Amino acid sequence: MTSVRPNPVKTTLDAGGTIYSSSVRLTDPGLCEILGYAGFDFVLLDGEHGAMDPSSIDRLVQGCFAGGTVPIVRVLKNNDAEAVMHALDLGVQGILIPHCRTVDDAQALRTAALYSPEGNRGFGPARGMKWGRVSSEDYFREINDTVVLLALVEDIEGVENIEEIAASGLLDVLWVGTGDLAMAYGYPGERDHPEVKAAAERILAACQDHGVAAGYPARTPEEAVWAADQGYRAIGFAGAEAYVMKQSRVFLDTVGR
Repeated sequence: MTSVRPNPVKTTLDAGGTIYSSSVRLTDPGLCEILGYAGFDFVLLDGEHGAMDPSSIDRLVQGCFAGGTVPIVRVLKNNDAEAVMHALDLGVQGILIPHCRTVDDAQALRTAALYSPEGNRGFGPARGMKWGRVSSEDYFREINDTVVLLALVEDIEGVENIEEIAASGLLDVLWVGTGDLAMAYGYPGERDHPEVKAAAERILAACQDHGVAAGYPARTPEEAVWAADQGYRAIGFAGAEAYVMKQSRVFLDTVGR
């Protein structure tokens, strides 16, 4: 029997472990390959803020697989079932939606991403079936269990509903969106404002109470260690483009340019 591609992110989360990720906004698959070889568990393909269309997502997925990492897409519209289906048909192994505010938002993602009877995803896989190498019977038996579902909680409404969202058990990861939360509370750019921190703590507590992994965007390795110590089990660290800029400036500042 030929099986579908396994998803080690899903396996790690189901076992109670911690996963680490980075992201890309540009469309060079080599960036994903490098992040995979570096050892990140998954690469977030940022379709909300990045320069991505289906053809570039297709290439980025191949870059992730070349580097041995899991491709997950952050879709532009959180309830766009066609965008979710198309990304999965291209071979991504997880979907992250922005602005999860209610249980209905979480349910909409699950419905779009999973096949019946758990969801209502349309049938049209290609890479997921290894281009026909995997039988339809094996594919349908296995594929739902390999899809990771993540959502950003980055609005006041989402924070207010977080206990209900976490208790629903619909998603694998609820990710603290500190940047947009700072905006929502009226403190643009102040990710460390007490209200933002309180919201993050509430999200983390709800996730821990209901056995859902909580995600956090770390800005430094030290913050990533802190987040893991707090109990976050999905930790993101900037993006490939940011690494290039930061290290370039370290070099040029050192040589006086």
